[in-house]
Amino acid sequence: MSFETLKLPFYVTTSEHEPVADFFNPVLEHAQQYDIAVGYFSSAWMRDAAHGMATFALNGGKARWVISPEISLEDFESLQVDGQFSNERIRELISRSYEDLYEHLSQYTREALGWLLHDGVLTFKVGIPKNRLSGILHAKQGIFTDEFGNRVGFQGSYNLTGGAGTNWEAFSVFCDWKSSESQERNNHIAASFDRMWRGLDPNLALFDPSSADLERFVSAARDSSRHYDLFPPEKPSSPRVPEHFLTNGRLRGYQEEGIRKWFKNNGRGVLHMATGTGKTVTALTAVTRLNDFVAQKNGQLCIVVTVPYQHLAEQWAGEAEEFGFEPILCYGGVNRWMEECQRRLNELRSKATQHVMLIAVNASMADKPFQSVLGSFDGNILFVGDEAHNLGAPSNLQALPERAAFRLGLTATPDRYGDEEGTDALKRYFGEIVLDYGLDKAISGGHLCRYLYYPILVHLDEDEQDEYAELSVRIGRLFGQAAKLESDKGEQLNRLLIKRARLIGKARNKLPELIKLLKQQGEVSHTLIYCGDSKEDGHRYIDTALARVGGELGLRASPFTSEENNDERSRLLKQFAAGDIQALLAIRCLDEGVDVPMTRTAYILASSANPKEFVQRRGRVLRRSKGKNRAYIYDFIVVPDLEQLSDQAPSNVERSLMKRELSRFNEFATLAENHGEALSTITEIKKCLNLLDH
Repeated sequence: MSFETLKLPFYVTTSEHEPVADFFNPVLEHAQQYDIAVGYFSSAWMRDAAHGMATFALNGGKARWVISPEISLEDFESLQVDGQFSNERIRELISRSYEDLYEHLSQYTREALGWLLHDGVLTFKVGIPKNRLSGILHAKQGIFTDEFGNRVGFQGSYNLTGGAGTNWEAFSVFCDWKSSESQERNNHIAASFDRMWRGLDPNLALFDPSSADLERFVSAARDSSRHYDLFPPEKPSSPRVPEHFLTNGRLRGYQEEGIRKWFKNNGRGVLHMATGTGKTVTALTAVTRLNDFVAQKNGQLCIVVTVPYQHLAEQWAGEAEEFGFEPILCYGGVNRWMEECQRRLNELRSKATQHVMLIAVNASMADKPFQSVLGSFDGNILFVGDEAHNLGAPSNLQALPERAAFRLGLTATPDRYGDEEGTDALKRYFGEIVLDYGLDKAISGGHLCRYLYYPILVHLDEDEQDEYAELSVRIGRLFGQAAKLESDKGEQLNRLLIKRARLIGKARNKLPELIKLLKQQGEVSHTLIYCGDSKEDGHRYIDTALARVGGELGLRASPFTSEENNDERSRLLKQFAAGDIQALLAIRCLDEGVDVPMTRTAYILASSANPKEFVQRRGRVLRRSKGKNRAYIYDFIVVPDLEQLSDQAPSNVERSLMKRELSRFNEFATLAENHGEALSTITEIKKCLNLLDH
C-alpha cells in the first residue's frame, strides 16, 4: 500500500489532532520500515498504537528504535567515572528501565510488545550522549518507508509517551512526493538515524538490550496467542460479502428484496432507502453478485461509483475493500489517479483481471479526464450513483455514462425539490424504484430508532415582520411576471427568496428559546444544533449561537462547518462520540454522508423548504446506537402572532410564511411517537390561517 493514498496533515498538534489516530496508526498500516530516534518511550503510547503496530507487523514491517532510558539527573551524573562511561552502571540503569516498562504495561500490551520483539518486527537500541554532549538523548524524529520507497518523515516535540497526548506537543510531517524540500528533509532525517543506528555518531553511545532484559517480554508473549497473524489467509480470488453483514448467510429481508428486483429489472433501478438502513452494503452486495454473474460468463466488469463529496468516497472505498474490491479513488488531481486507472483498465481489456472499481466524486466524474478514460473502455460498465438526487443537475446529467448497461441509483430522497425535469431525467436514466424503504418502514422495522418531535413556535419581531412583508411583496411581483422572466429577473427573484429564507432562519426570538430549552435539558450530551448560513453585521449566525451556548451556558460546544478541514472534522466527530464535546453546531455539513449515530437530541434552528435537507437531517438523528432507544427533535417554526391575527384577517404573506414551515412540520410530526401532541401544537394557527387542509 502506498503512502500517497493517505491524506496526512503537514503539521500535527495535540491541540488539533490525536497524533496516534490521525498520524501514527494510518502511516504504520501502510509502512514497511519504521526508524525512529526518540527521547522518551512509555507503555501508554504502545497501548494506544497497538492497532497500527499489529497491522505493521502483519504487513511484514520492520522497526528500528533508538530510545533513551528513563533515568533521573542523579542517575545520569553517576554514569561517568573520571570522565569515562561506567558500562556496568549503564547496564544496571538500562535494565532497570526495562523492568519499569514491563511493570507499567498492561498484560495485553506487554504480550503484544513481546511478540513484536520475538518476531523481529521491532528492534531496540538505547542511546546515551557522550563526549561534548552531557545531557540525554532528546531526539524526536523518525521516518517511515512504504513498499514503493515513498517516505514520510516527522520531527518536533512529540515523544512516544502517554504524556505526549496530554501535553501541548507538535511535530512537522514531510512527504517525499509532495516537494523536493520535503525529500531533502527526509534525506537528512534518514542519514542522521543511520549514523546513530550504526554507531557512527561520535557523540552518542549505543547499547543493545541484553537477552535478559527482553526475556520477560518474550516469555509473556509465549504464554499467549500472537496478537496478529503473520500468515493471514489468502485474499479470496473474487469479492465476497463479509460475514458480519449477514444473518444466516443473508442480508436483511428488505435489502435482499431490493437486490432481487434490481436483477429482475435487468440491472437497472433505484434503491430508495432511508438514511441509516444500509444502502451502501446493499449496493455493494448487488455489485458483488453482478460481478460473480459476469465472471461466470467469462466477462469483465468496470464498476464506476460516484458520490457528491470526498469523505463519502473514502467511506465507500473502506467498505468496498472489506468486500474484497481494490478501488481507485479518482479525484484530487489527475496525476494522483490517472496512471493507475489507465493501467488497471488495460489489464481489464487484456483479461489479466476480471473487474476494476473506480470511485469518483461528481465533479471529477464530469470532468474531461475521467470522461475520456471511461469513454475509452467499451466493455461491461456498472454505474452506481450514491445520493443520486444530486446527479439531476444539468452538468451531471450530461456526464452520466450512456454506455453503462447496468445502473444503480441510491437515495433517501428520490425527487429533486423544485426540479421536475431533473427528477424525470434521473428516472429515465436509472429506471424505476426497485426498493422503497423510507423512514416509516425503517422505524417500524426497528432499523432506525423512534423519536419524539417538539415544534417550538416563535414569532418574528416587529422589524423582522416588516422586512418579511416587504420581501414577500417584491417576490410576489416577480412571480407575477414568471412567464416572461428574463435571466436577470430570475436571478433577482432567487436572491430575494434566499434573503427571505435567511430572515426566517435567524429570527431573533429563536436563540433565547434555545437557551431556555438547553437549560431544561439538564445534562447536555450528544446534541446537534442546526443553524442557518446567514450573517448579521458581518458575524455568522452560527458564531453568535456558539457564543451563547458555550459562553452563557458553559457547554463544550464546537462548530462543524465547511471552514473545518477533513482532519478537524474527524477529530470533532471522535470527541463528540466520546462525549468530550457536548454539542455540535452545524450549517449543512452534517446533512449527507456523515455518521453521528450517537446523537440523541437535535435542535433545528433553521432549515430550507427542500425535503432533501430535512429528511437527511432527521435520518442522521435516528441512526441506532448502543443504549439509544429514542431521539428527540426540537424544530423551531416561525409562525404569525395569534393575538395580532385575532384583530384582522390573515394576509397572503402570513399564509405563505406558514405554508413554507408546514411541509417540514407535517413530515416530522406524522412519524413521531407523540404525533398527536405535536399536531395539536399547531392546530390553532392552522385554523386562523385557513390552512387545516395543509
